[in-house]
Amino acid sequence: MSVRNYTDVVDRIHCALGRSKRLTVLHRAVVASYPLFCLHYDAHPADSPLIYLSAGIHGDEPSGVEVALRIIELLTTLQSSPLDTYSWLISPCDNPCGYERDTRENATGLDLNRMFGNPCQTSETAFIVESLRRAQTHLKTKIDIALDLHEDMDSDGFYLWERRASTTPPIGAEVVQQISKTCAINRKPVIEDHHNKNGVITLLNSVTTKGWTRGRFLVDKINTRCLILETPTALDMETRIETHMVAIQTTIEYTLSLHNH
Repeated sequence: MSVRNYTDVVDRIHCALGRSKRLTVLHRAVVASYPLFCLHYDAHPADSPLIYLSAGIHGDEPSGVEVALRIIELLTTLQSSPLDTYSWLISPCDNPCGYERDTRENATGLDLNRMFGNPCQTSETAFIVESLRRAQTHLKTKIDIALDLHEDMDSDGFYLWERRASTTPPIGAEVVQQISKTCAINRKPVIEDHHNKNGVITLLNSVTTKGWTRGRFLVDKINTRCLILETPTALDMETRIETHMVAIQTTIEYTLSLHNH
C-alpha cells in the first residue's frame, strides 16, 4: 500500500532539469518500473568543490528525499544561493519502492545500505556504484565531501556518523555544535553498539556492525570523507528538513576551510 507517490519526486526532478542547463542527468536507469536518477549540477568554474548528496536509501526516512529535492530546486531557481557556488552530485531517492510504501527495505525485502560489499546483488546499489564510477570518469574531479541523509526513529536527538580515513581531520564535532543551537543532540554513550561522543560516531578504517554501507564504500573505494546525518523522526518534518539543511551547509563550510589551510 502506497503512503507517498514517487511520481511527485520524478515530476519535481524534471521541472528542475527544465529550468537550468547546469543541472543534467549523469546517470538514469529504471528499476522495478521506477526511474532512478543521479544528477550533476555544474557550478562553473570547473574546479568548484564537488559535493555528493544522497538520500532515501531507506524508504521510511523521507525528510532526506525532501531535502535533496529542495536543494535541486534551489540550485535551478533565479535566486542566488550559497549552495550554487559548489558543484553537486545528487541521488535524491535511491529506494523508490520503499519510499512509496514507507518501508526501510526495497521491493525484495533487502536493506540496501547493507549491500555494498557486493553491490551488484541489487539493482539499486549497482546503480549507485555505476553513478559514482561515471562521476569519476566523466567529471574528472574528486568528491570533496559525501553526505548521506538518514533518520532514526529510536533517537531523541540528532547525531552523525563520521566515516573517514585516519589521516583525515575530523569535522563532526563542529557540525554537531552548530546543530545544537536548534535541535537536541543524542548524547547517549553508545548507539547501535558504537561509541557516541556527544553526537558523533567516528568510524576509522573499520567494518561496522552494519556491514558494508554506502559510507564505507565511499571511503574505501571512492576515497572521500562521508558524514551520515541522522535526524530524529520524533521531530516534525519541517524541523528535520531544517536540521539537515544546517548540517549540510556547516559540513561543506568546515570541509572547505580545512582544504584552504
